[in-house]
Amino acid sequence: MNRRVDFVIPECYVDTNLVETLVCTGGCNHQKGCNQVAKIMREKFSNRFAVGIIDADKRRPSYLDEFNDVAASEHIKLLRHHSRPHFIILVYPAADGFILSCADAAGVKMSDFGLSHVLSEFTAQTKNVMSSKDARFKRLFKAMEDVGEIKLMKSVVAYLVDSAYQASGDDISAIFEEMA
Repeated sequence: MNRRVDFVIPECYVDTNLVETLVCTGGCNHQKGCNQVAKIMREKFSNRFAVGIIDADKRRPSYLDEFNDVAASEHIKLLRHHSRPHFIILVYPAADGFILSCADAAGVKMSDFGLSHVLSEFTAQTKNVMSSKDARFKRLFKAMEDVGEIKLMKSVVAYLVDSAYQASGDDISAIFEEMA
């Protein structure tokens, strides 16, 4: 099913590719930077369901102060707003490190996808505007979609997309526990 999900709001190009490859195949609402994700969630989605996906950057948007922890793994932390129907998925340390760590854990050779296994080089590949549609990343994500924390990310985003306003912290915690 090709579904567009405007309430899923990733901040970086490679996160957008990941989410669109594995869950929101019709597209999502890419924004540039975690502050822009927070702004869109606060303003455009003020009383509507929204899921932001951001890197755990050194510069943390102040909007995150309004969220509570729901569940966490090595590379993913899920937060829920205390009064709005908003969730934030924090990716540790950032998308590029997360993806390389997942590939390493899965025994995936990045060179098989024309991608570097060296963090600085891989970061340059992920920061390219075209990485949001890059077929190399799509093939990589499909190859890893049922492995480790890529599977966890896919499961959490799919659950939130399918459940929206009915999303339960207990259900989400169970997804994290199941994947641990």
